[in-house]
Amino acid sequence: MTQREKEDRFVEMIQQHERLILKVCAMYTNANRSELRDLYQDAVVALWESYGTFKGQSKPSTWIYAVTRYTMLNQMRRRRLETEGWQDCEVEDIAQDDSVDRMLEEVREAVAMLPPDERDIFIMWMEGFKTGEIAEVMSMTYGNVAIKLTRIKLKLRKMLNPKKEDEL
Repeated sequence: MTQREKEDRFVEMIQQHERLILKVCAMYTNANRSELRDLYQDAVVALWESYGTFKGQSKPSTWIYAVTRYTMLNQMRRRRLETEGWQDCEVEDIAQDDSVDRMLEEVREAVAMLPPDERDIFIMWMEGFKTGEIAEVMSMTYGNVAIKLTRIKLKLRKMLNPKKEDEL
């Protein structure tokens, strides 16, 4: 493969997974747009630098998530970013209805309160990653991820519906 073909394939892969990269970057910042853009660029540079190591043994999205997550964790350590995540960083407008917006904001706030590893697992699950793929990215066993997912969902349910939990 020529250098030009390699570059074209990389650019195509980044364009296909831009939304995923932005979401992972947004998890690690308060989402000041210029900072989000900087983090996105850092992630793309890291992806390019490690592109030669991608053997295609996992889905590109799994590899992209892992590299982007690792890059953001390093950036967070360097910059000592707050990890509130997601506020004001919608990649696309999901709904116009105020009640839906309020509900989404409550979910974002609850997810932002999760420890980083739990947040990563939950967001990957929400993005459609299979349990085995999450396990691969997080360097965990399949069973451990499955158990953590169940616990994370219960924790979020309690955070979002504290009154219902008291009734049980």
